[in-house]
Amino acid sequence: MIDSVKNTVPFHIPPLKREDADTEVFLRELYRLIPILEKETGREITAKSLADGINMVGEAQYEMSEFLRFRKHDPALLHGTQVMAIMNAYSDMPVKMWAGQMHKLNHEMRLRLMQERFVGRKNQSRILVTGSPIAFPNIKIPLLIEEMGGILAADETCMGERGLYDPVSVIDPSFDGMMRALASRYIKPCTCPVFVDNSQRVYRIRQMIKEHKIQGVVYHVLRGCLVYDYEYQIMEDELGKLDIQIIRVESDYNEEDVEQLRIRIEAFIELIKLKEYAKQKKERV
Repeated sequence: MIDSVKNTVPFHIPPLKREDADTEVFLRELYRLIPILEKETGREITAKSLADGINMVGEAQYEMSEFLRFRKHDPALLHGTQVMAIMNAYSDMPVKMWAGQMHKLNHEMRLRLMQERFVGRKNQSRILVTGSPIAFPNIKIPLLIEEMGGILAADETCMGERGLYDPVSVIDPSFDGMMRALASRYIKPCTCPVFVDNSQRVYRIRQMIKEHKIQGVVYHVLRGCLVYDYEYQIMEDELGKLDIQIIRVESDYNEEDVEQLRIRIEAFIELIKLKEYAKQKKERV
C-alpha cells in the first residue's frame, strides 16, 4: 500500500460535473484537506495565503498562455520534446520559480520569431499526443515522433498544458468564495476521461486540432491505464469525422518496446505524408 511509504489522502472525485451538487462534493473534499495540509506544513491556511496562492498560479498560467501562442507557430520555434520537459517541470519546481523561467523563455521565443530561428520545416507532419500522461524520463513517444520526421505540435494530457489552461475565476473574495472558485476550476473544465460525460474532452481536442493545424494524433495508453484505454474507440470515431489520422500506442516505462514503437510511428508519419501529398496533388489539378 502506498500509505505505508508516504502519507496519502484519498480523494473522492464525483463521476459527473454538470450540476452544482457535483462541485459541492469536491468542495467538501477540499475543505477536508485543509487541516491535513496545515498539520503537514505547520502553516495555517488563511484567506490571504489562499489568495496569494491563486495569484501565484495565475502568474504561471499567464506565462503559459503566452507560451502557447508561440507553440502554435508553423514552422515550430521549439521541439515538442523540449516543450514536454517544460510542462513536466511545473510538477517538480516551485510555482513562482517556474513562472519566472517561463517569462524568460517567452522573451527568447519573441526573439526567435523576429529572427526566424525555427527548429522545424514548414512541411513537417504536425502531431498531437493525447491519452495517458507522458512524464519524464519516460518521453520515448515524443522523441520517436520527432526522430521519425514529425513535429510534436500539441498535447492534451494531464502532464501537459491541461493543468494550466484555465485560470481560477474568483468572484467572491471571501475564504469560502475562493474555495468554491478552486473547486469549480478543478472539476468543470477538466477533460480527464475519468468523468462519465467526455463530450467536453472531445470538443477540446477538436479545438486543438484546428488551432495547432494538427494532421495526426498519437493516442498513448500506459499499460493498466483503463480509463484511456476504454476511451480510444470514441476518439477514433470522432477524429474519423474530421478525416484526421489516429494511432493507438501502448507502452510502459521500460525501453524494450522502443524499436516496435519506432516502426509503428514511422509508418504513421509516412501515411500522413502520403495523404498530404495526395491532397496537394488533387488541389493542383
